[in-house]
Amino acid sequence: MTQSRCLFTSLVLAALTTIVVAAPGRIPQGRATGGEPFRSFRLLDQKLTLLSNQQSALKAALGGGGRVNSSSSNSSSESAMVIMRRMSSTTTAINRIAGRLVRLYQNRRESFGVRMFTILRSRAQVVQRDVSSVRRARTLSDASLAGKRLDEHLVSLVIQFQAAAGGYGATHCLPGTRICCQPKRSQDMLPGEQIACKWACVSSARACGGFLGPHIPQSSAESRQRSGSK
Repeated sequence: MTQSRCLFTSLVLAALTTIVVAAPGRIPQGRATGGEPFRSFRLLDQKLTLLSNQQSALKAALGGGGRVNSSSSNSSSESAMVIMRRMSSTTTAINRIAGRLVRLYQNRRESFGVRMFTILRSRAQVVQRDVSSVRRARTLSDASLAGKRLDEHLVSLVIQFQAAAGGYGATHCLPGTRICCQPKRSQDMLPGEQIACKWACVSSARACGGFLGPHIPQSSAESRQRSGSK
C-alpha cells in the first residue's frame, strides 16, 4: 500500500511538473501581461519548475544510501546538503512571492485573492519545513519518511498553484475589459484544490466575484478610430 501511494505521488508530481513547465507558452503576450497577478504567476512557474528539478536531483543524490546529515565527507551526503540549501532558498522565494500577492489583495480589499494566496503561501511554508526535516534526518529511514512528506506536500503546492493560475493564458479579453478570477464551484474543483479560479472577462470590477487581474488597454487602432470620429 505504501509503495503504491509513493508511486502515485511520483506520477502526479511528474505530470504536474510537465504542466508547470508548459505554462509559459500559454501566457498571452501584450501590455496586459505586465500586471498582477500574472507577472507573479510567471515567477512562481519558474520557481516551482526549479523546485521540482531540485527534488529530482536530491533523490538521485540520496540514492546511494547512507546518512543524510552525516559528519563524514561522503560525496553523496555533501551533494544532498547543497541541494537542500538550494531547495530552501527556492521555497523562500515562493513564499515571498505569494506573500506579496497576499498584501496586494489585502490593499485592494479583495478577500478571495487574499484567501487564494494565503493558502499558496501556507503550502509553500509546509514544503520548506519538509526540506528542513530532510536536512535534519540522521538515518536513511528518517530521510525516507521526511522525503515522502516532501513529495506529497510539493504535489499539494503545485496543485494549488494550478488552481490559481490554470487557464488564465487562454483568456482572451476585449480591449477595455478586465481579466477576473471567478471562484470555481466546489463541484468543479480538482482533488487537492482548496479554492480555485475560473478566469473570465468582465466589463467592470463589480462584475468580478473573486479577484481582479490586469485591465486590458484600449488598442491604439481603436483610439485613433475614436479620435477620428469626433
